[in-house]
Amino acid sequence: MKYIFSMVLFLMSLGSYSQTGSIEGEILFENEAGASASIEVLGQDTYSITDQNGKYLFQNLVPGTYQLRVTSLGYIDQIKSVEVKSEEITKVVLQLKAKNNTLDEVVIIDRQTGLNSKTPYNYTPVSMDRIENKSSPSGVMGILREVPGVYGAEFGQGIVKPFIRGLGFSRVATIFQGNKLENQQWGADHGLGINDLGVERIDVIKGPASVLYGSGALGGVILIHDDEFYKNSTRLSGNIGTSFNSVSRGLRTYGSAGQNLKNNLFYGVELAYENHADYISGDGNIIGNSRYNMSSARVHAGIEKENFDNKLSVSYSMQNLGIIGEDELMNSNATTRNDRTMQLPFQEVTDVLISYNQHIDHGTFESFFHVSHHYNTRKEIESSISLVDLGLNQNNTFYNARINFDKGNFTHNFGVQGNFLKNENQNKVQEILIPNANYAENGIYYMVNWDWNTYFIQGALRYDYRQVNADASDAQFIEQGFILPGNPESRTLESDFSGFTGSLGITKSLSKTQKLKANFSSGFRSPDLAELYSFGQHPGTSRFEIGNANFGREQSIQLDFNYSLSMDRFRLDWSIFGSQVNNYIFFADTGEIRSDSGLQIWEYQQVLAQLYGSELNLQYVALANRNLRFNLGAAMVRGENKDFDEPLTFIPPDNASLEVNYSFGKLQDTSVFTKVRGVAKQDQPGFNEEETSGFSLVDIGLSKIFEFRKSRSLEASVALQNVFNETYVDHLSILRAFNVPSPGRNLMLNLRYQF
Repeated sequence: MKYIFSMVLFLMSLGSYSQTGSIEGEILFENEAGASASIEVLGQDTYSITDQNGKYLFQNLVPGTYQLRVTSLGYIDQIKSVEVKSEEITKVVLQLKAKNNTLDEVVIIDRQTGLNSKTPYNYTPVSMDRIENKSSPSGVMGILREVPGVYGAEFGQGIVKPFIRGLGFSRVATIFQGNKLENQQWGADHGLGINDLGVERIDVIKGPASVLYGSGALGGVILIHDDEFYKNSTRLSGNIGTSFNSVSRGLRTYGSAGQNLKNNLFYGVELAYENHADYISGDGNIIGNSRYNMSSARVHAGIEKENFDNKLSVSYSMQNLGIIGEDELMNSNATTRNDRTMQLPFQEVTDVLISYNQHIDHGTFESFFHVSHHYNTRKEIESSISLVDLGLNQNNTFYNARINFDKGNFTHNFGVQGNFLKNENQNKVQEILIPNANYAENGIYYMVNWDWNTYFIQGALRYDYRQVNADASDAQFIEQGFILPGNPESRTLESDFSGFTGSLGITKSLSKTQKLKANFSSGFRSPDLAELYSFGQHPGTSRFEIGNANFGREQSIQLDFNYSLSMDRFRLDWSIFGSQVNNYIFFADTGEIRSDSGLQIWEYQQVLAQLYGSELNLQYVALANRNLRFNLGAAMVRGENKDFDEPLTFIPPDNASLEVNYSFGKLQDTSVFTKVRGVAKQDQPGFNEEETSGFSLVDIGLSKIFEFRKSRSLEASVALQNVFNETYVDHLSILRAFNVPSPGRNLMLNLRYQF
């Protein structure tokens, strides 16, 4: 089907264009000669870069009105409407004004909540549309873990969980299609479950953001933004691409198509399929059962008018994920090099997400509304291909409604948010880890922004209430000997969590080039169902896991400072933070063995935790024509278990990354790049952890854009990752205890045709 889809898209892109026009122009730069600018035809997936004389050209455009966006480092962006007529050349000359070394422009990063560049949160935007960022074997986390302060806990290439500032698992909220995902909290061996299909940009918010996103955002938020090219495209447009990763012999094919019709209706379709064999480590060993495959599909439709827009989206994904065994190095599951057939044990995960987003500009105020339903089914198959060892079905309905209005220098935001989750064990499963359970959580929040002179002050307050019900009365729970904590006679339990959270932050413009941000916040997280009610073996492991229904909710207090300096060719961002988490939940081996099964007993525990650290990001443009760029990022975090006076577990080691990119060619359409990532030795292991050695990874690559007629282009890139074939075990690898190494050298090839 994937090949048929690719062919259909290709044939559609070859549609005839009877008469076309062109745009020819020149960009003038205030107080500077020889600079370059990027010019994009919005909604057409085509762009150009000025030559040495500031000239640019777009050919073979269908007659109509287009929006040109011109950007250049150190200059104010411009957007201009241009009418293209049949068989005519429209000439456009624009002059860019220097920003005068100021950072006062406001860039909205999340329309649903109104977050912008002045917000006193620390955030990092990451473009996922760059060809060299496409189709990482580790999904979106393969790119995000290069962001200072972000790390990934791996259980093989297809399973990576995000960590922000040392906090991970259920402490990072992920927003996808406006929905807060709840499909990844069932332990360390379950990944984020999202690839880059239809994703244009991801914003990473660091630090507690529970006021806006509810329970679970102690570490931060991953905001995933759709690529909505179809909203601005008056003709059928899209792309077809394929990727290859040598380390796992992974192949991925993807494509998208869509357009905005004349009646303000738009639609978009996106499909992808990828398949990976077992990966090879740096020492040349095949890591058995690290294979996986994933099918994805997304459909969007909606209306976009001047004062009203909405979008209905449906996403589907199906994953088969091999589970690497604890004894892999001694008794490998590896078969032939190109074997992709799923073998025991493995996970089968299906997700269906339906979401509706709406925005209305009422004149005196704006309203935003979101509602979504997420169906997730997870099967862990270990003993036999025909039997399900652990099977869970989850239905989660999420809503978020907000209004905002301006009054003088103040912007007010009122919102309500909540979700209704139901989790059930599938019938006739071999193991039961958690009971059937459901919860309802509802919250109300208020946020106010005060923009006054050189200050931007933001305050927010939120109240939430969650009621959780667990039920182990079904016959299969009794037959398997499942016991709820406290062993209640009714075999049911109820837990309640409620409270206030808030934040107060300030952004101060110290000068035209400098800003200082400070934010004090209190976040919270209600324990997930596994932490409250676990009682059983986790398939694929030798653990018998026990929860605690008496847990209180986690409550954090964090103080965060950020300093930024932005010059014409230089930018510095430096952050320091400190936080305390009351009732911090962690997982630990009790040292006891169950007499009936011989399994190790692991229990969830709560302690007082403290974390602190710092992040640094430097960007420098070296040459006058701005085609040599340096980017340096570094991060460190420390975590302490204050009750036991020892380091916390799963704390990332100190790390730094340097990327150098040089662009050349008439339109700077060719670039070479290199990345160096250094990870220090983690010599402060937590409970049941051991020290891990440091390592260094080097990547090199080349990318090229070939421009064709009729607004079409072909992008190609080749990258060699882990050039020196380093053999290493990452400290946050879930397989660290078994010394299973991470992937070795990888040749990554990417092709993408845009039409």
